[in-house]
Amino acid sequence: MKNIETLLNKYFEGETTCEEERELCHFFTEGFVPDHLQVYRPMFSYFETEHTEFSEAVETFPLRKKPKTLRKYITYSSGIAVVLLLLLGITGTFRELAPSPENYVVIDGKRYTNAAFVREQAVAAFREVSLSEEDVFNTLFEDEE
Repeated sequence: MKNIETLLNKYFEGETTCEEERELCHFFTEGFVPDHLQVYRPMFSYFETEHTEFSEAVETFPLRKKPKTLRKYITYSSGIAVVLLLLLGITGTFRELAPSPENYVVIDGKRYTNAAFVREQAVAAFREVSLSEEDVFNTLFEDEE
């Protein structure tokens, strides 16, 4: 009996080991408890029932794989973002470094840099829209008659 009272004092001071706490739980749930220690019986029986219920619950639940954490998701997505930004940066750098002519003309959606071809196309376009002297004269003076 003296041993149980010593263990109780150690328990309330927070100095007991797990084995000593199991001994206290066993004493208060299994054996005869003197009248002056009856006040502790509900507390230790509660601990014992909680422990057994928890143990049974753990045994009945199947083990599951842990889901991916937010940290892993952020790590993977930031890695992908870095790779994409590097690719865009490298592509833009090569585009800037690629030699391109200073002057060009866009005709019908195509880019031309050959000066002789551009001059030829311009002259042909001017011929199509130009008027003869007679057309200019008729246009200017027809309205006055």
